[in-house]
Amino acid sequence: MIALIDINNFYVSCERLFNPYLINKPVVVLSNNDGCVISRSNEAKKLGIKMGVPVFKIKRLLSKKKVNVLSSNYPLYADISFRAMQVLSSFSDIQEIYSIDECFLDLSGQKNLEVVGRLIRKKLLKWIGMPVCVGVAPTKTLAKFANHCAKSQKKWHGVCDLSKMKESEIDQIMTNVDVSKVWGVGVKTAIKLKKIGINSVLDLKQTNPSKINFYFNVNIERTVVELNQSICFPVITEAPKKNEILSSRSFGKPVKTIEMLSEAITTFLSRATYKARQQKMFASSVTLFIRSSPHKDRENYYANSIRMPLVLPTNHHNLILPIALEGLRAIFKPNIKYVKCGVLLSGLTSESTQQKNLWANSDSSSMAVVDKINNKFNKKSVRLGTEPLNPAWRMKQSNKSRSFTTSWDELLIAQ
Repeated sequence: MIALIDINNFYVSCERLFNPYLINKPVVVLSNNDGCVISRSNEAKKLGIKMGVPVFKIKRLLSKKKVNVLSSNYPLYADISFRAMQVLSSFSDIQEIYSIDECFLDLSGQKNLEVVGRLIRKKLLKWIGMPVCVGVAPTKTLAKFANHCAKSQKKWHGVCDLSKMKESEIDQIMTNVDVSKVWGVGVKTAIKLKKIGINSVLDLKQTNPSKINFYFNVNIERTVVELNQSICFPVITEAPKKNEILSSRSFGKPVKTIEMLSEAITTFLSRATYKARQQKMFASSVTLFIRSSPHKDRENYYANSIRMPLVLPTNHHNLILPIALEGLRAIFKPNIKYVKCGVLLSGLTSESTQQKNLWANSDSSSMAVVDKINNKFNKKSVRLGTEPLNPAWRMKQSNKSRSFTTSWDELLIAQ
């Protein structure tokens, strides 16, 4: 049996953890540069605030209803997520961390799964302060469906266990749930399904898998099979290695000079190579892209990118940076207001498969020391000279909460 644990309104829940004033109040958390709504409290949902809506479109509503508006605080969210996943790992040796606020647990062999689900809810709330819902079923797709039921229907009290229900009971529940709520079925796919008469979850379950494969793809076919309690998507304990690593951001304000773009490229490259070292991967090429806004200045809109192969695969940012900056000089155009840039490391291969070179200093031992220092003290304790501490182009975060658990300078102070 598989359980899907999902932290309710995760970003909002993290903010409420250190600011009890926000409890039972309408709260929204915004995306990078305070652009769009990416997390909503239940109170905000009742006001009709949609996920992904640009904040400028609902400014009047936010003000009228006194909605608490917060900038995203990703370091805080990542730390709370790590703590929550550590607690959840105590319930099973087989755990798949699906996203920052969701994970699958294989509970095969355990008895009284509904009791286990309630214990998970109790422990996460008591130890981490995170409210969660739990769905239990024979497959991952059904576990996601059960979690949706636990979250949307009060009668389940946060835990929906399909494992002991009769199939006829499950079918009755599926009849009343729109097909768009099925894991892996997006809005566009749901529209296509409804055109061929598949409106509810039960309709999809009772459809011939071969027919679904003909009209859609093998993943939707497997979804149908999973709805019929046969496993197609096993719980994966190790995340697959990425073939590419992207690091990019929109700027808090437009950038005009190549010097500031160089600062941004250096910063993003540093983040990307750090991720590569964490995965023990080497990059074979680096791609840069820069662009202006297609909305604010259409006449002078400019976007360009350049891909540069590396002489030897590496994850040293100081070895890649000269090549990256040379590429930036090749695509940079003056008198343009740039609003975004990014770095993409591609052609990733494992460190263990790299052929050693007699002359190149490309092993990661020296960078391991740098990473250790930065992890212990501050992410920018040791950095490249063109990587600024407080860049003028940094992301706009007008209403960011303190980094309560990830910065010594922002710890709570008892008075």
